[in-house]
Amino acid sequence: MLKIERQNAILQEVRAFQQVKSSALSNMFEVSEDTIRRDLYELEEYGHLKRVHGGAVVPSYIPSFKKREVQEIETKHLIAKKALPLIEEGQVLIIDGGTSNLQLVNLLPTDISLTVFTNSIPAASKLCEFANIDSVLMGGNILRKGYTTVGHQALDSLADIHADICFVGITSIDDQIGLTEANQPEAIVKRAIINASDKVVTLAISSKIGTKQAFKVGPIDCLDVLITELSPTHSLLEPYQQQGYTVL
Repeated sequence: MLKIERQNAILQEVRAFQQVKSSALSNMFEVSEDTIRRDLYELEEYGHLKRVHGGAVVPSYIPSFKKREVQEIETKHLIAKKALPLIEEGQVLIIDGGTSNLQLVNLLPTDISLTVFTNSIPAASKLCEFANIDSVLMGGNILRKGYTTVGHQALDSLADIHADICFVGITSIDDQIGLTEANQPEAIVKRAIINASDKVVTLAISSKIGTKQAFKVGPIDCLDVLITELSPTHSLLEPYQQQGYTVL
């Protein structure tokens, strides 16, 4: 099979299933994973797909919350454990939507006293189990794919909040482009969450690093702490270390 024929076939798979794995494509076309990675790189350069860790997705594809909740669950648990020491008794927090942030809520000590504002419906439901947490679910239109609230009601709520720390969920992070999202109303709310907080933290699986989406949340310097599953000394995190951000 010629390269152009293989790449056209790869695009058919991506469009049919929304996401593909490099290992499966390697077996399907009987070529090495390195060959598949080069194919995916070329196809991304032309805007036909977006590379992610282990494969590719269609450019606008973001899996549903239910699908994301069970993807790489152990990795998200590890990232949330790294974030937990940042939370101190009596703080005011904003916890944004996202499956990694939900893992953080799951790990909160049962007796901790906090005030938590959230636009995440699953996080708000879990926070109801904590006797000493004063939790507030911000209103607004429901973004079904993310189980979060967006729109002017959420923005109005954030205008009255001054949080010690926020945990903002981000789809894509790049040390030059900054923080970006695929959905504009969601990007606007995340920007307001950042503006309402003294410290900005994001919990991100490493496959999000070096990627970009259509709508800008903010420049990279709006971020104070970046937490991934990688060692802080990993080469992928070096640009963030060099720019002075805390990397955990």
